[in-house]
Amino acid sequence: MLKMVPLSKIKDNPWRNLKRNPIEQNRVDAIEESIDTTEFWTGVYGRELKDGTVEIAFGHHRVEAAKQSGLKEISVEIQDFSNGEMLRRMSRENLRGDLPGSIEIVEAAVKALASGDIVLEVPDAKTRKDAIRYAPSFVPGKASGPSGGPHPYTADTLARYLGGVYVRKPRTGREENGKKRAQESVSAALAILELEERKIKGFSEKVLQVNGVGPDGRYMGAKKVLEYVADIKAREFKAAERAEKSAEEIAAEKAKQEKLAADIKARQAQEKKDHDELLSQRVKAAAKENAKESKRLSDEIRRKAEAAEAKAEADKIKMAALEASVEAKKAAAVEQRKEDEYLPIRREADRIIHILERRDLSEDLKALSRRPLTLKDRERVWEAIDDLAGWLTSWAAAQFSGPVKAPKLKRRTK
Repeated sequence: MLKMVPLSKIKDNPWRNLKRNPIEQNRVDAIEESIDTTEFWTGVYGRELKDGTVEIAFGHHRVEAAKQSGLKEISVEIQDFSNGEMLRRMSRENLRGDLPGSIEIVEAAVKALASGDIVLEVPDAKTRKDAIRYAPSFVPGKASGPSGGPHPYTADTLARYLGGVYVRKPRTGREENGKKRAQESVSAALAILELEERKIKGFSEKVLQVNGVGPDGRYMGAKKVLEYVADIKAREFKAAERAEKSAEEIAAEKAKQEKLAADIKARQAQEKKDHDELLSQRVKAAAKENAKESKRLSDEIRRKAEAAEAKAEADKIKMAALEASVEAKKAAAVEQRKEDEYLPIRREADRIIHILERRDLSEDLKALSRRPLTLKDRERVWEAIDDLAGWLTSWAAAQFSGPVKAPKLKRRTK
């Protein structure tokens, strides 16, 4: 049923995440320019809710363009869509394969799987366990319920449900084992969502927004994302491995402390027992007026008391050494953790320093200097060099001066 719907009563698709994949103003502007010249509104679908509002399955940029153009209503084809159909419509009508869109669609699909709004094929029995996830989690192997979780999925089963640009085109004209495989954009989206769920330190989407590498000028390509995520996970694994080793070493030292304390307690108990027995024997000897035996017992009591005192002093030294060892291992573990957390910053510093120190620019300049440049072009090159040197010695250097005295910058010659 085609119906004119006031813009004030139009709602977003419940699976749409505008924070994850925001409205792009350039697309809105292009749509706004074409409103009067095309049948652009034909084919917009949605569903009507009980309160009279309409949720559109897709077309959010069109709605924004209509608002900016001053329109009050648009035509919408009303159908009785389920939640699953709303998701499928959104994914099929926004087939671009860009990473922001893929993350939005993949996240929505996993949530829909967890809520029972969609059903995916069960992963093949031969599928590796580390490739299986359980909705609503994005972490491989993390079960969301009994017996491994009621909502298993993989990148491939998810991609096959979404279809379109989310599955690879077969190279040989035939599907591999009768099954289509997921595009790298799906795997990259799952990898990013996994890091977000696990709150991995050092991960930030800002790292993905570099140099306009991606198709939308904001994100790097899916292959680079997967390499980046793999590097973070490997670094996290090594840090966890080191932390586990440190914890084991500290636990071993504490066990030695506990055993030493128990041995000291047992020995002291035995010493007290022996001491009491000697005292009892001395009392008996004194009662029998056996002075010689009484003196022997007194000497033995004194000797054992001196030995016990010496042993106690040695135990104090051992205990102090163990305590110092435990504290040293704790301090080492703290320093290692700080080093692991700082590693991403050091890698970024290394990258920038490498750019500043590389010599390929000097080779290009040397080659250019040998060319028969006009005086005007030589002046232009010199002005550019002078501007760069000024920028490095003023603004760039000032960013790192701070409380630390900045080193004198030396101009390289070759």
